[in-house]
Amino acid sequence: MNEKKVVFITGSSGSMGSQVLKYVMETKKFKGLVLLRRKPANEKLAAKLQKEYGSDIEVVFGDLSNKEDCVKCVAKSDYIFHCAAIIPPTSDHHPDQAKKANFTGTCNLVDAIAESPRANEVKLVHIATVAEYGNRDWQHPWGRVGDPLLPSAFDFYAITKLRAERYLLEKGLPNWVVLRQSGVLHDNLFKNNMSDGLMFHTCWNVPIEWATAKESGILMRNIAVKDSEGTMKPGFWNKVYNIGGGASCRVTGYNTMEAGFGMMGAIPEQFFKPNWNATRNFHCFWYYDSDVLDDYLDFQKTDSWDEFWARMAKQNWYFKLGVIAPKSLISKLAIQRLFKDSNAPMYWLNHGLEKRVEAFFGGREKYNQIGEDWANFPLFCKNQIKDKDGNVVDYEYRRDIKNAKQFLLSHGYDESKPDSELDIEDMKQAAEFRGGKCLSKEMKKGDLYTKLKWQCHDGHVFESSPYTIIKAGHWCPECCMPAPWRFDELAKHIPFFAQVWYDTHDPSENCFYDENCYKDILEAEKQDKK
Repeated sequence: MNEKKVVFITGSSGSMGSQVLKYVMETKKFKGLVLLRRKPANEKLAAKLQKEYGSDIEVVFGDLSNKEDCVKCVAKSDYIFHCAAIIPPTSDHHPDQAKKANFTGTCNLVDAIAESPRANEVKLVHIATVAEYGNRDWQHPWGRVGDPLLPSAFDFYAITKLRAERYLLEKGLPNWVVLRQSGVLHDNLFKNNMSDGLMFHTCWNVPIEWATAKESGILMRNIAVKDSEGTMKPGFWNKVYNIGGGASCRVTGYNTMEAGFGMMGAIPEQFFKPNWNATRNFHCFWYYDSDVLDDYLDFQKTDSWDEFWARMAKQNWYFKLGVIAPKSLISKLAIQRLFKDSNAPMYWLNHGLEKRVEAFFGGREKYNQIGEDWANFPLFCKNQIKDKDGNVVDYEYRRDIKNAKQFLLSHGYDESKPDSELDIEDMKQAAEFRGGKCLSKEMKKGDLYTKLKWQCHDGHVFESSPYTIIKAGHWCPECCMPAPWRFDELAKHIPFFAQVWYDTHDPSENCFYDENCYKDILEAEKQDKK
């Protein structure tokens, strides 16, 4: 009998990682390996896992930021599912922890694989994030892999993940996959959202394609099962994909709030004012290509938007109280109390954090124009927005994937050509669309992984694979990878950026956010304590 392959799962104590571990172990086809930081909660988790899975699970206490711990785990692994990350809001308040876990930890893991004598056998699945793409609105609600990567100002989490992803792409590992995860619907969604001002960052009109934690666990399980059994469709490895839940999960920020408060028989207008939430500088969009991953892994129909909310209604009994409790009281006690949190726009306004107000609203003057009357705030999902010609923007028409192609961004080369036919001329066109040049004189037709030499508009010369540039959406590693954030200036020179940046920014803007801008709330918190 063949010995079971070992699946090393990082972040197994988190929302996604725990689901991945659950579904992988339920198959009884694999041995699980988890790396946990030593603390009381994880010691309890380790005991629970060992009781539940016995000899099929191994718990190692350590930290991804310690390379030796990574080397130790990689040596035992056949598959590595890298789900570990410090995410918002924790990353906003503890950026040093986020850098250690998200960037340093990933680099250590990648290096450990590259240096392993089993490098050709180990297969790495790295979880990235939709936050790398930055903000979208109704003008370009559909996106796909290869779109420009414009992480929002102050989003330190996004840049740690962006840098980690690029490190992996350029390392040249034999077997890897990057999965850019969308917003995750998970069991602790309400608890997390009601504990921090982060909830106010979600724009009412942002298009979001959610994915549930259950779906994510199942798709990761299916990677291990299909690959180990030889049933995976050809062409899966060494690519970047988007994880999305499909048609049922394509909504807006308003729809998301509507579903949550709907469990109380209420609507967002009974709890919020429109000017409490940001109008830009968020992330998320509808994935034009989420079916690509589903074609490989058959996960989207294992859960749905409606199933998730039905499950939440059963699990969270206190929503029943919300049906009879005064909505104004709930708003005051549960929502408005978060105005005092440093991550909330109301806090920024009251503490004079003008750069945040600028990034998330376009400035204090534009914030004041929003007002508190919902009748004056047009909602995308209710067909209340008009385009520049005065025509009503049809929400359902734009949400239908059959109409999506006209709203896609250009990638700057002939995408009708199969990958096998792409050549140096395509690279030159792509570089020009990015405001720069491809300095290499030749490339082997169809070879997207051998690095070429490029130059950006600022004169920075760098080497990157064609895949990293034209397929994954990265560009100059020096000026186009925050921090600092200077996309207003970059968009003036890079058509690839400009085509989406000016959906929510005026060409006259010239905002600049330095490399430490995200620490403003940390300093404000210190002052509050004095």
